[in-house]
Amino acid sequence: MIRIVFLALALAAATTQVQAQDVQVRSGEHDGYTRLVAQIPTGTKWVLSHKKNGARLKIELEKVNFDTAAVFRRLTQNRLAAISQSEPGATLDMQFGCDCVANAFLFKGTMIVVDIAPGSALPPISADIPSPVLPKAPKEKDPLVTQNLQSLELPLLSLNAQRFEEQLSTLLLRGSDREVVDLRLSPVGPRPSAPKNDPFSPSDLNANIHVTSVLDGLNELLGPSLPQLEQRPRCISSAELGFDRWSGATPFPEQVASLRAALFKEFDHLDEEETLKLAQLYAYSGFGAEAIRTLELLGRHAPDTDRVAAIARYLDGAQPSHPNPFTSLQRCESDAALWALLIEAELQEEARLQSIEQSFARLPDHLRRHVGPTLAEILTDAGKLEPARRVLRAVDRVATEDSADTSQAKAKVAVAEGDGPKSEALLNEVIAASGAELEAPLALARLVDKRWLERGAISPQELDLAASYVTEFRRSEIGPRMMQTQVVALSLSHEFDKAMDLLSAQDTQAIAAETLNRVAQILTERAGDATFLRRVMTLTPEQKLALFTDTSLAMAERLVTLGFADAALELASRPQDKARRAERARLRARAALLQRRPHQAMLELADDPSDAAQLLRGQALQMTDDYVAAGQLLRAVGGDEKADRFFWLADHPETVEHERDTKFLAVQQKTRLLSVPPTRMQDKPLADAKGLLDDSAKTRQYILELLAKVDQ
Repeated sequence: MIRIVFLALALAAATTQVQAQDVQVRSGEHDGYTRLVAQIPTGTKWVLSHKKNGARLKIELEKVNFDTAAVFRRLTQNRLAAISQSEPGATLDMQFGCDCVANAFLFKGTMIVVDIAPGSALPPISADIPSPVLPKAPKEKDPLVTQNLQSLELPLLSLNAQRFEEQLSTLLLRGSDREVVDLRLSPVGPRPSAPKNDPFSPSDLNANIHVTSVLDGLNELLGPSLPQLEQRPRCISSAELGFDRWSGATPFPEQVASLRAALFKEFDHLDEEETLKLAQLYAYSGFGAEAIRTLELLGRHAPDTDRVAAIARYLDGAQPSHPNPFTSLQRCESDAALWALLIEAELQEEARLQSIEQSFARLPDHLRRHVGPTLAEILTDAGKLEPARRVLRAVDRVATEDSADTSQAKAKVAVAEGDGPKSEALLNEVIAASGAELEAPLALARLVDKRWLERGAISPQELDLAASYVTEFRRSEIGPRMMQTQVVALSLSHEFDKAMDLLSAQDTQAIAAETLNRVAQILTERAGDATFLRRVMTLTPEQKLALFTDTSLAMAERLVTLGFADAALELASRPQDKARRAERARLRARAALLQRRPHQAMLELADDPSDAAQLLRGQALQMTDDYVAAGQLLRAVGGDEKADRFFWLADHPETVEHERDTKFLAVQQKTRLLSVPPTRMQDKPLADAKGLLDDSAKTRQYILELLAKVDQ
């Protein structure tokens, strides 16, 4: 009976193996191609055929089932658009997303490698390719030697070379998929399936030694200089978070009273379950500080308590806890994505916007009014204007009256849409609203920022209001922001001396640097020459170091125009500037020309082929009296008028192109006519006198035409 049962189990296992054979398909992105790898048993036949914008892979396995679930996890390009199998045993269909071609080969006898790369279809393999080289038959061994080897057989020698190669190939291919190692595989074509003089390797690898790879323990063994593999936390489902169950159907006071009464059991032991429920109720109702104080009674950290604490801290406006339990969860399709976005305050590329909007719609009305404006501003900063509008419309549906936060969020959306009048009207509405204690100064700060971006003007009332806010909030968190607002407002009102004096008194270096650059740009664009030079020449070395590249270039440009070469050269030669190299080099060349150093200017322009650089080279060559070379440079960039002038100065009439009617071409022609001496007839005095009179009349006419050309 037992034999019959074992036989039945063996037959069932064999039948299951025959019914379906799974082949896992892995993927990886490489430079210029996408790679797919399918693991097959040794000796399995396979064929790759091409079709329009795709390919088919057929493997001669009974009921083969391709496992393609993980194919698109590591693909970043669009070379492979779709991959599917209609039924077990059918071919693997690949659809390309580009004008690509698939190239396949067998690696180590057990892996089909399919590379998808841009290109045209390859020609079929020619029959002229020689057949694969087969290994030679092993020579018969001496029976005596064989007997001695069998007698000396040890467990360590029971290794199988083929299995060892398969495991090593799997590890190397896994490393290639992770882009840790790079495999240099042989090209397509027949090659020996086994090396000559295959070394003797015993079988049963796992029974004797344990094969490990650095790739398997990469996170623990890699040094700090090598890239670490990304480990992302698992998603928290909506059921696991259970935010909608944090409050019951009864009124809030009754729930609080009931839970507070059940906090302590006999002997004053804390009921942890009731304490957690009370903290969840406080957080759900928007009382963040009360929820955090309740959680402090527990005196322990757990996943559920950390989530409640993180939400409570956000609702109370406190700093997020470290570590944040919602870190990197914007990719989740649950309520956790919404809280991850709100706490991190920045939209990630992998964020699920649809899930976030759905979670926001399920929030109670008071939380929608509270977090809606902030969520809309985050979405606006990320360029998601339509989702931001939907969030604000959802807030309007549950709001009893327009709040200052909502108006500011609408103003930010209007700015992103390019609707300046609407945003300004909304900000002025917030500033004039009663009861907006913090919203009004922040709205004024945004209004001044908008005016600065548009290079607008500030009214005296707004300037006085900014000064009053600086005095009122000088010891608060928004004090530095109000100081920045006043300084920028003063610069927009052309009160540059007051703005720079107030700026020098700021303590916060980061805000001082940002404000300094804003004031310096307005100073460069609008100030008079005397004011500009006085304020620029008195900048401290620390202030010059804090200037952004764009600001320093704008100031250097104006200094060069005004003729202050040394000051311009200092601003255009800062070692910390890395951007806009060509513009900085041209500014240095202009400063060198002002300093009468043409060769230095030529060195600055050595790597610049632009037309502006060619014009500067022409000025440098003119300064060295090489008028012919200067004219040739100017002619190459279309400066025909200046080029002909240089050719005229160099007295090279042969280099002038006569088909172009330029001023100096006419000057050169008239000068040549005036240089021709009159024809004298000594033997005919009357004819000679008449010729002199005619020549004098022509000379006067030439001079009039020459003066007319010069005056043009």
